[in-house]
Amino acid sequence: MFTKPMSHIHIKQGHALSQETVRERVESIAKDLHRQYKINYAWQGNRLLFKRQGATGHLDLGDGFIEMDIKLGLVLSPLKGKIEQTIRQDIKAQLSGSQGTRLA
Repeated sequence: MFTKPMSHIHIKQGHALSQETVRERVESIAKDLHRQYKINYAWQGNRLLFKRQGATGHLDLGDGFIEMDIKLGLVLSPLKGKIEQTIRQDIKAQLSGSQGTRLA
């Protein structure tokens, strides 16, 4: 039986914000995504784990950067380019302090 591998998105973005500010902004985005798209999330230290039907991943808060890995299931894989572009734009906007496109 042939199984198509999951699509993978990896994003690393630097910033000059405090760890507390970045965590607050990431938490705000996560709450919006939960409300809009039923994405469940939980913090494990400086790692935000998230999951919904068709996607799973984590976002790590580093010293001066965030790093995100997402695995997309079969249904969302064809949308990988659009999903990745939107996430990159939103993360960049949130970490620079501007409003951005917002994922939710």
